[in-house]
Amino acid sequence: MRFELPLALILLAFTPLILGWGRRKTFERKLHFSSWVPLTELIPSTRMTLRQPVLQTLRALSYILFVIALARPQTGTSFSEVATTGRDIILSLDVSASMQAMDFFINDDRVDRLTALKKVVKEFIDKRPGDRIGLVVFGEEAFTQCPLTVDHDVLKQFVDALETGMAGNGTAIGNALAVSLKRIRDLDSESKVIVLVTDGKNNSGSVTPGEAALAAKELKIVVHTIGIGSSEPAPFPVRGPFGITTYRNQPMEYDGETLENIAKVTGGHSFNAKDLEGLKSVYEQIDQLEEREEEAFQFIEYEEHFATFLILGIVALFGLIFLSSTVFLIIPEEST
Repeated sequence: MRFELPLALILLAFTPLILGWGRRKTFERKLHFSSWVPLTELIPSTRMTLRQPVLQTLRALSYILFVIALARPQTGTSFSEVATTGRDIILSLDVSASMQAMDFFINDDRVDRLTALKKVVKEFIDKRPGDRIGLVVFGEEAFTQCPLTVDHDVLKQFVDALETGMAGNGTAIGNALAVSLKRIRDLDSESKVIVLVTDGKNNSGSVTPGEAALAAKELKIVVHTIGIGSSEPAPFPVRGPFGITTYRNQPMEYDGETLENIAKVTGGHSFNAKDLEGLKSVYEQIDQLEEREEEAFQFIEYEEHFATFLILGIVALFGLIFLSSTVFLIIPEEST
């Protein structure tokens, strides 16, 4: 809790004066009976015993509550927000059938290329707070899986949902670049980047990788390319007649030259990753290439509580007035 006007709390120092002002001096009085009897020798009733502490407590309580209300007590809820950096990144990921190759390992467990890629991509996303990031997937076809967004939790859910073959079994690198350019070309941002990842050779689509690269250059959009694996045969899972999975090496159509040309034409960099550590290293290098300035903002929303203390103070004051006028009322002695 905080106080908007903390200086008002200085008034609490005057509480003893308020109590002194409210305390009535006790005079020794004499009542007319058959004989003169000093009032001080009479045994006070319970009502008279309680009168002073009850009324003084209510008087002090009402005054303290009014002072606290004047100081405007508040409680706040803090919200932290990271400013957008003005950088837009499209992740264009290959989900063709060749991404089923089981030549990557996570914690000594054999996994396919897409599983390893998804893990590294999510780590890359976590390192880019403030960047707008979108997701394009491609195989034989290419389409936008997630538009540019700063909601990275939602983006990672889309990454988790990726499956091999969901866009067909071919590899349309040119079309993937074209769709990525379409998503990013008209945006007003400081930096526009496409990170294209594939393990194959362009064999589908109506746009060639060369045409797409020239279009990216014209639009001043940088394309970084990542090639997974190599032209060497890679193991693919094969389920036997008794449900036993074995691995059979199959030839791969890796085209590193095309990826290098795309990066060169657009002013980007080309990388090759043959294992999980290599893939992580590539994304770390891209993270460094696309530097950004993060600026954090903190918003604090305050809720006023002065009304609560004001109401309680009024209740205490009315209690003081009511009790002093009824239960603890003193009828002054009539002078003669």
